Amino acid sequence: MTELKNIPHLIQLLDDDNEVVRHHVLRELSAFGPILKTEIQRQGLHLNKQQERIVYRIFQYQSQIDLKSAWSSWLNKPSDQEKLEAAMTMFSDYLSHPKVPGRLPFLLDNLAVRYRERYYRTNARLLARFLFEQLSLSGDEDDYYDPQNSNLVSVIEKKKGIPISLASVYMLVGKRLGLQIEGCHFPGHFLAKIRINGRNVFIDCFNGGQVIERGDILSGRQDIADGIDEILNENVIPETIIRRYLANLIRAFQLKNDMQNVRLMTYFFDSIDYWVNRESIRNFSPDQIIQPNKGRFHAGQVVRHKSYGYRGIVVASDQFCMASDEWYYGNQTQPDRNQPWLHVFVDGSDQVTYVAESNLIEDSDKKKIEHPLLTYFFTEDKAKGYVRNSNNWPETDF
Repeated sequence: MTELKNIPHLIQLLDDDNEVVRHHVLRELSAFGPILKTEIQRQGLHLNKQQERIVYRIFQYQSQIDLKSAWSSWLNKPSDQEKLEAAMTMFSDYLSHPKVPGRLPFLLDNLAVRYRERYYRTNARLLARFLFEQLSLSGDEDDYYDPQNSNLVSVIEKKKGIPISLASVYMLVGKRLGLQIEGCHFPGHFLAKIRINGRNVFIDCFNGGQVIERGDILSGRQDIADGIDEILNENVIPETIIRRYLANLIRAFQLKNDMQNVRLMTYFFDSIDYWVNRESIRNFSPDQIIQPNKGRFHAGQVVRHKSYGYRGIVVASDQFCMASDEWYYGNQTQPDRNQPWLHVFVDGSDQVTYVAESNLIEDSDKKKIEHPLLTYFFTEDKAKGYVRNSNNWPETDF
């Protein structure tokens, strides 16, 4: 391995006219791993813009390796809150520049200390007022899909975030104060959930910590009225929260055309399903094992492709991939075949795609789907959305 004293010379060679030389230098610098960043600072090296851009790519690549290596560790934490905080800390360490390991727990501790200095009793509604009124943590309406809105260090320091990140700050500070604050996996707008006088009450952390009752939610979302209680009473596990974080990050990086990070976040998204399935199958009965796959999406549900960004509506599904080997391996990606695969009408076109469930996320956009076959397979209901009719989906020749 090249000695540390040669780093300044290697940095200068990043500007060499010979592409072979630059490629070799890039490999040499990458081999230093995390030491490179420390040495550049220690040696007081000054980089021009071209050198900074290349070295940043090296740092990012190393950060991705570190994150992949540590990723599954949060799933082994003993409690739900510890799982959530461990995952949030990894996200923050990865998204923060410069990286300051352990900064998130410090900031959360500090918020809890400041609360105790101001109030003599611990109360979930009082904590919401403290965070979202007195400290002015609020929703970022100007740049909603900024990836930093999923970085809790940035959210706390800049006092801006998205519903799920603000709710996570609320939950994790609450944990330090001995408060039971949970998440509510409400479609399109994550909420926090607390208990007051024996009933569930919801906190909209994006909108100033507003207190919301069940009736308030129901009046604004008649489209999900039938399943509202199931959503509001659901025990939201950390895996669900992290999956939703990753969906936000995938979309954020798509909008920045940062496909390297899109692929990384998609990898983590898919890995959650793998780990959850691996753990849960240990307790399956024989009947559960032989049951067909139960998908996350149903006919009439509007979805979005995680990698390609197009939106569409599910028209039919298979319990597993029914395509031929030739079609499957000719695909740009090869998701697990042993999962639900969906036939999707692509919005704004006449295309029908065949997509693995793991490649899709729920889409909350209220814009209507436009597809020439839509009215043949669906009726549109103001309350229920798109309702699948009895017209059979034809067998597809792959």
